[in-house]
Amino acid sequence: MSLFKQIYWMLRDIAYRNRWQVESGNSVIVSDSARSAMKKVNIKVRGKGNCLVVGDRTYLSNCEVRLYGESNAIEIGSDVRFKSGKLYMLQTSGQHIRLGNKTTVEGAYLLVDEAASIDVGNDCMLSTDIIIRVGDKHSILDLSSGERINPAKDVVVSDHVWIGRAVQVLKGSRLSSGSVVGACSVVSGAFEEDGCILAGVPARLIRRGIGWDRDLI
Repeated sequence: MSLFKQIYWMLRDIAYRNRWQVESGNSVIVSDSARSAMKKVNIKVRGKGNCLVVGDRTYLSNCEVRLYGESNAIEIGSDVRFKSGKLYMLQTSGQHIRLGNKTTVEGAYLLVDEAASIDVGNDCMLSTDIIIRVGDKHSILDLSSGERINPAKDVVVSDHVWIGRAVQVLKGSRLSSGSVVGACSVVSGAFEEDGCILAGVPARLIRRGIGWDRDLI
């Protein structure tokens, strides 16, 4: 990178309140178009062999990215809009958070802090105050054996899924393509059927055979 370009990015980050803390031994690959659009983004990468990738024409604002541990990855596709929230990968190894192309997020907290990953597909639409996590943060133990009985599990959100406001998507959840999750629901299981509406606490299937569109038709 030329000295002129380094100075340009530094001045732009100061103006738009972006912060970068990247330890050596890790890699950060952000397209120029994405970096040109970033506003109020705080990126911290610590550990060894971790990789952050942000695709073309992606817009990040008012968010914090923490990528710690070893050989982990956060991959954000092209034409993504992540307007507010957190992407946290904490003290684990060989795991990932992936956001597919053309996915939009108004406000979400995605957390990986154990041996599991989060995958969000292409063209998904996430509203505000959403939580997606792979674990329970604390241990639940079997008293007779002392063994932990609440291990972390992957979360998979397939392509073209609409998640409403204040939804929690918990460990082991799977949402199939074309699904809609109603506001304030708690998803805690695998829903393998495409094109369904899910709602409730816990979320359950309330209608089959639907599709959805970003525009009012």
